[in-house]
Amino acid sequence: MKNYDVISLDDTIIVAKEVAARLTAGAVVSLTGDLGAGKTTFVQLVCKELGINEYVNSPTFTIVNEYESGKWKVNHIDFYRVKHVDELLEIGMDQYFNDKDITFIEWAELFEEIMPDKFVRITIEMLDNIRRITIDA
Repeated sequence: MKNYDVISLDDTIIVAKEVAARLTAGAVVSLTGDLGAGKTTFVQLVCKELGINEYVNSPTFTIVNEYESGKWKVNHIDFYRVKHVDELLEIGMDQYFNDKDITFIEWAELFEEIMPDKFVRITIEMLDNIRRITIDA
């Protein structure tokens, strides 16, 4: 487990670059934190480092957004508005847990029972004037 205390966007970019450099095909990343903590912004920054050139939008209402770079397919998923695990099973959530894509899931803690055995957990907390980003692989 590693903690980063960030006070600026530049600090967050440094952490995003480090995360992006360590991700490999098949990676699943859980993002946890209160509303407004910066989960989507963090995914946007990591995706930029992964070569995603299009705007990475919050999937709060669509549940899943998919992006492609020349090298990666990135899935960005948000469980926040999902009411029951059956909704996720109906849309084929298991297809996103494969050995070739990189998948980010915001609010994954709501349905941890469907998460793969191995995933990276990133927690973003607001602490006074800083954000603490904790990475637990």
